[in-house]
Amino acid sequence: MTIILRPYQSLVGQAIIDSVQNSKGLTFSVEIARQGGKNELSAILEMNLLMRHLGKEGSLIKASPTFQPQTVISMERLKQRLDDRGLSGSGARRWLYHQAEARPGPSFSLPGSLPL
Repeated sequence: MTIILRPYQSLVGQAIIDSVQNSKGLTFSVEIARQGGKNELSAILEMNLLMRHLGKEGSLIKASPTFQPQTVISMERLKQRLDDRGLSGSGARRWLYHQAEARPGPSFSLPGSLPL
């Protein structure tokens, strides 16, 4: 399955990937209208970053206003994209299950974190 992002999604995605790959450390706040492809963009970015950094230490930190439904929907979309690419048994997929078990706590960033 090939996913084609809309132009406004691609611009955001390219800026985020550029910030991560070039260690710019920029912070992004993205607002997209309802049904505008937020979860799809997020899943594509997360999958891309996880696969680029698979086997390396670090953290990918993502925040949602609520666990149910926003985080659950987002996790399912990422799971679908990993499955679409045959990555069901990958380290990225194991990461997804690990983060689902995490408990909410204070927000902080560790050295080597990947901003998203």
